[in-house]
Amino acid sequence: MSNTNSYPPRWHRVPDTDQERYWDGTRWTDAFRSIASSSFSPGQNNYVSDKYNGQAIAAMVLGICSLVLFGIGLILGIVGIVLAANSIKKCQPKGPYKGRGMAIAGLICSIVSIALWTLVLIALTGA
Repeated sequence: MSNTNSYPPRWHRVPDTDQERYWDGTRWTDAFRSIASSSFSPGQNNYVSDKYNGQAIAAMVLGICSLVLFGIGLILGIVGIVLAANSIKKCQPKGPYKGRGMAIAGLICSIVSIALWTLVLIALTGA
C-alpha cells in the first residue's frame, strides 16, 4: 500500500510528540524539528503555515454582511476594505498566513457594497 500523494509536501505533526516530520510528497524524510522552533522564516521555502489571518476572515464576513444589512452596510463595507487591505499584505503567497483569497473576496464584496449603497442613498435623497 502506497502513501504517495496522500499528504502535500510540508511539515506534519508527529502524533503524541512535540515534533514535526517533513513529508516531501512521496515519502517521509529523516528531517524532524521541534514544534516550538517551527515559526515562519522568510528563507525557509518548505514550510507552509496552517494559520489563517483573522483579519482576512473578518474582511470577508464584513464584505458579505455589508451587502445584505441595510443601514450599516456602508459602514461595514468601509471597515471591510481597511481589513482586507491590511490582510492582503500579510497573506502573501510565501507569507506566514493563509487567507489571501478570503481577503480579496472581502475587498471585492466591500467595494461592490459601497457602490450599491451609494447608489441607494442617491436614489433615496433624489439627487
